[in-house]
Amino acid sequence: MGNIIQTKKNTKMRAIAALFLASLVVFASADLRKNKKVAVPTTEFTQLDQHHFGNTLLSTIAIHMATGAPLEEIEVLLANVRQDLIDQQDEADNTNEENRANCNDLLEQFDNLRNYHNAERENNEGILEDNQNSLEIANEDLDNTNNAIDNNQRRIDEGQETRDVRHQEFENLNQEYEDSIEVVDEAISLVRHLRAGSSFIQLKGRFQKVQNKFAEHVKKSKHAHLYTPIISALTQLASKADQETVRRILDLLADLRDALVNSKAADGAVEDQEQEDWENLLDDLENERETLNAKRSALQSAIDTFQNIIEESSQNIEYHQVQYENANDNWDSENEYCDGLYEAYEEEPASREQALDIITRLNEHFEAKIAGLKEYLINRVDTDF
Repeated sequence: MGNIIQTKKNTKMRAIAALFLASLVVFASADLRKNKKVAVPTTEFTQLDQHHFGNTLLSTIAIHMATGAPLEEIEVLLANVRQDLIDQQDEADNTNEENRANCNDLLEQFDNLRNYHNAERENNEGILEDNQNSLEIANEDLDNTNNAIDNNQRRIDEGQETRDVRHQEFENLNQEYEDSIEVVDEAISLVRHLRAGSSFIQLKGRFQKVQNKFAEHVKKSKHAHLYTPIISALTQLASKADQETVRRILDLLADLRDALVNSKAADGAVEDQEQEDWENLLDDLENERETLNAKRSALQSAIDTFQNIIEESSQNIEYHQVQYENANDNWDSENEYCDGLYEAYEEEPASREQALDIITRLNEHFEAKIAGLKEYLINRVDTDF
């Protein structure tokens, strides 16, 4: 039964202590904001009564005593208030440790994000610069390659044109050789007829045609110096067609024919060599053109790649810059919020320490001067009423 009564008393004391604690914390906090160094009374209770916390404490004790409760319960009340303050401080300490851990974790996360996005931005700025330089070089190479392709095509066109002209000159000269050899063969045939017994009068018309053809060749052929002796010798046949003259003319015609055939062969060999040289050069030029075209395609592909990377890097730089600023803002906001928590935590212990100090001193006075306190409180009640 005694335990039940004591439990009820403790519960009552706890309730009163809770109400009292709520009031004294408010007033103690107010005192702390006004004056960080509140003087706690040591010998005079009137000095304690002048402060909100002391006034509240004394008023609570007075109300408790007015109920006729044993004075021992006041000690229990003070002990409960003291323990509640200690519990609140422990809870505040735990909360502060949790807050610091959470704050440090979040600040570290925001700082890591900030460092990550800053590093990515700088990395993409390096990529952007490298690819811009590469793009500039590739564009310059592409211009040079296009110029080389144009020059290659010009050389092919000019070379083919020159080859066509030279081939046409050869064809014309070759035809001239064939026409000249044909005239020489015709002249040889006529002279042989004379040597076989035909008279010059019988062959005069044909001789005249041959002479006219030789005269035409003299005008346009580069071998004119070879035809002049033949024309003179054929002219002599009109007045002198003896065997010696005929033999000499046949020798001249044979020599002329050999010279024409050899010259034709030599010019043909030159033509063949020039054609072969051109074909080899053309093969080289076409291979060069193929190589240049492949290089141009590769450069164009590289340019497209550089441009895509530049565009992507620019977007990445913008993205990481925004994310860096967001992380930085979040870090600043969280740091400001955490500083507020720390400041609030630093202020609250001061209020509780002040309250604990007053309770401790009051308890010391309570034990030493209980009689004086009772008399003071009786007079205080009389004054109030």
